[in-house]
Amino acid sequence: MVVKRSVSLGDEVAAAVEIAAREDGVSFSAWLSSAAERQLRVRDGLRGVAAWEKEAGALTDEEIAAGEDLLARLLSGVSGMASRVRRR
Repeated sequence: MVVKRSVSLGDEVAAAVEIAAREDGVSFSAWLSSAAERQLRVRDGLRGVAAWEKEAGALTDEEIAAGEDLLARLLSGVSGMASRVRRR
């Protein structure tokens, strides 16, 4: 199901989205929808971390650094990292 909405964007943002959508080979609407989905996943992840920290305590600097390192490796396409993640 698709819901149509009318949105307002600043000129620069709209122009940048138009270019990005064209480069990605998708429609303006599809590009915005994908961007919104990513943002919603980020929000859910941040809420999950906050809930976990509320129960287990704040992440240490070492845990944060390890998470950032893992993310950088995953984003760079390095495989096999899941087997190296230290579990609590």
